[in-house]
Amino acid sequence: MFSDEISAHRYLERVLWPDGVCCPRCGDGEKVGELNGVSTRIGTYKCYKCRKIFSVLHGTLMSASHVPAHKWLQAMWLTEGGAKPMRAYHLARILNVSFKTASSMMRRIVEATRPASSYIESPGATRSQSTLRSADRMAARLTT
Repeated sequence: MFSDEISAHRYLERVLWPDGVCCPRCGDGEKVGELNGVSTRIGTYKCYKCRKIFSVLHGTLMSASHVPAHKWLQAMWLTEGGAKPMRAYHLARILNVSFKTASSMMRRIVEATRPASSYIESPGATRSQSTLRSADRMAARLTT
């Protein structure tokens, strides 16, 4: 299992970049350097062709999260990529995160494993009855 951030980042780099580090924006892999400053996060790289900073988490479901990568990988392993039913309470206790964080992580993992065709709405789709009722109630409150 991944006990620290460094091992999680190195694992993701091996899986996502098998041919070496490459910039996700311009695709260049030759003019890329790792940033090793004191205040720089682990696994941060800079592309000297497009002058953008990126990491292995860029473009993944972990990219805009404050949760460390090793906890994300543990959550994916425990839930088997969203296929194994697990309660957010149990995941929160195992990973030592809050219930709200665990439920958000589980939602992202399940959404990432869903096929792309389920995101597309049909052109004739209407809003659900509950949404219409709540919209009517809100409109009634505003007019009175």
